[in-house]
Amino acid sequence: MDAEEILRGIKPLVGQVTAIRTVQETRPREDYADAYVTEVNVKCASKVIKVLDSSFPRDSSQSLSHLRRFAKHNQVPEHLRPILLREGSSPAQTIFVLISPPLPDIESLQNVLSPFAPPDIPTGTKLTFHTVRIPLQPPLTTAQADAWSNTMWPVVFNPSAPRAMIAPPPQILSRARDSIQPKAGRYLALAQRVAKEAEQSGLGRRVGAVVVDPDLEHQLENEEIDIHWSDAVVAVAGDGRYSRTAVSEPGPNPASQTYNPDHEGGPELHALMRVVELIASKRREDRPGSSSTGRPCLNHLETYFLSQSDVTRPDDDSKDPSPVPEKYQKTETSFHAIHKHPEPTENDTPTTARIRPRSQGGYLCTDLDVYLTHEPCICCCMGLLLSRFRAVIYPRSARMVSGGLASEPVLKPVPVDEDTSAPETQDPTPDDTQPKREYYGLHWRKELNWRALGFEFVEDTVTETDKEPEGITKAVEFHA
Repeated sequence: MDAEEILRGIKPLVGQVTAIRTVQETRPREDYADAYVTEVNVKCASKVIKVLDSSFPRDSSQSLSHLRRFAKHNQVPEHLRPILLREGSSPAQTIFVLISPPLPDIESLQNVLSPFAPPDIPTGTKLTFHTVRIPLQPPLTTAQADAWSNTMWPVVFNPSAPRAMIAPPPQILSRARDSIQPKAGRYLALAQRVAKEAEQSGLGRRVGAVVVDPDLEHQLENEEIDIHWSDAVVAVAGDGRYSRTAVSEPGPNPASQTYNPDHEGGPELHALMRVVELIASKRREDRPGSSSTGRPCLNHLETYFLSQSDVTRPDDDSKDPSPVPEKYQKTETSFHAIHKHPEPTENDTPTTARIRPRSQGGYLCTDLDVYLTHEPCICCCMGLLLSRFRAVIYPRSARMVSGGLASEPVLKPVPVDEDTSAPETQDPTPDDTQPKREYYGLHWRKELNWRALGFEFVEDTVTETDKEPEGITKAVEFHA
């Protein structure tokens, strides 16, 4: 069966795309510290702030904007009222001010704040400072904000503030999800077919990867032409962990192989890392004297999609013209139009490649999306991030027990209309059959210098029979 016939037979998976929750969302960090509280004249509140900020500058690396600088008498937590409220204190004349870390010494505070003492305190009487506990991180939900306000100190909940710190910005996340949703089922079905080819060849596990250029997809959708859904696919790759030890058997079937499963190749032969290498091999072809020989294609699907980026150069008559139909070609002109770059010069390398060469600004896998049959292993997760993919999508049912992107066990299906961009979203219910353990959660970790958008594809309810033969196995036991 040739590649085009296989593509015609691909039946898309049916389901919804949902964002992967970050480790900061699933295991939020809660830090607390001591602060001082004292009572001052309510009419001097603005002056108190000015003198505190000028005399004791706040730590710029630690934002405490979620804490109220002042609290009225009725805003003080119930358990603090017997401590803070003086007998005879007037709610109309006084207010409580919070002095947050780093804390100055009491004597310095007395000297600075004494001029703003409550009006009913005799002149010369020293202010009383009380120690309270405060949260250093902003609340993630309104419920958490209310709990802290009732047990520690009044806090303010800003939905956008914590989201920007712990997860992708809602606007970017929503825009990407909307662009991915329409064809995600087809690309994942193609990845499963690539995975099947890898397994049947005897060269690897049943794992596949499909890389799509969303810019090319957007360009093709905007043109009034009859396009095929696979025209934005730039490369596919199956797992090849047995390819170095497999030995071809004699016989009419060249795909039949024997291998020793105890001698698996390293992560560089996993589907994700292989598809990165295929794209890199095309990007390098714009170098003088470069050659496509030795390109690591293992099956006809990989060869077919990579051939769509073969280029014809004026000084190279040995290459055949690109097999990409002219109306689908990602030409120099269309690339510059999409990215609003200056017009190409006579020194630019002409190309009809789907994969932009380096002469046109192609760099690693920047701005590309990768669809996987499984959650990648730890090593491949870092390779994905270092390759600068825009987004990664894989089925929720294929989340690995020791995977690298997710930060929580496999979840039960969630409502289709779930809004994962809102921090108030109710946590999905963990699957009780999964072991209780922490996951690496490399998705959107703020410690890393590149953060790809992560999505899971939640399939609509299907039977195990419906998943065969193209679907993945129910138990995900090996590293993807």
